[in-house]
Amino acid sequence: MKKFIAPQWHKIFTRQGLDFDALWRMDLKPLDEPNVGRGRGGWSSVSRLSLQLSDGNEKRLILKRQKNHFSHTLCHPFRGIPTFEKEISSILRYKRLGIPALEPVFYERRSNSQGIQAILITEYLEGYMPLDELVSSYQEQGWPERAWRNRLIKALASPVRKLHEKGFQHNCLYPRHLFIRQKGQEIRVRVIDLEKNKWRPLSNKRRIRDLESLHRRTGGFSRSDRLRFLNAYCGVKRLDKNARRLCRQIIRQNRKKMEYDSNC
Repeated sequence: MKKFIAPQWHKIFTRQGLDFDALWRMDLKPLDEPNVGRGRGGWSSVSRLSLQLSDGNEKRLILKRQKNHFSHTLCHPFRGIPTFEKEISSILRYKRLGIPALEPVFYERRSNSQGIQAILITEYLEGYMPLDELVSSYQEQGWPERAWRNRLIKALASPVRKLHEKGFQHNCLYPRHLFIRQKGQEIRVRVIDLEKNKWRPLSNKRRIRDLESLHRRTGGFSRSDRLRFLNAYCGVKRLDKNARRLCRQIIRQNRKKMEYDSNC
């Protein structure tokens, strides 16, 4: 894929003269330190972009730019493809399959004498907060009632279960990549950062890898909370034979990872 633009954004970009050159030249403050080191002189950065719409409202977007920053795939095992190309492909697949992720806006890549450049734009997740920040706020200010906590756990389990059912491995399933929004009694969750997403429909390891990563990095949740998450993920009220086996596999993988980290 060399270029993509969401239909609802085509006129807006055309009216404001936002092509690849204009977007590449924008002087925007990075949201964090740029990633470096993939490819010859490779780098990748993330910024926030605000656009004024024709109705007077402002829309915030996430603008990601990279140069010579590649990911290797089965179809491109040696040179690889731009990391954002892999990410936009995963975002579009998730969208087609009904897995809540980012809303794609624009993608394009080009080659010049300096290498391969790529731009990826997605809609800013208004009203959402990453899970790690949400949990930190609750640890400081106090958790809401148990009923809300249970709804949160079920809401978190739903997209994780769905992406695994569709054969995907997120491969970087950390609390900061699960974004939460509460509107009244409704809780919505979106999965972000699909750069390392893989399709592994025949491997049960996709579940173990993702669930262990999330288990190891999620503080603030009790053992009971984690069992409720596993019940919701497995679609059971109480741990059955399959759920217990999955639980043992996660714990075993967690111990291996902790032992490996302690020896490094």
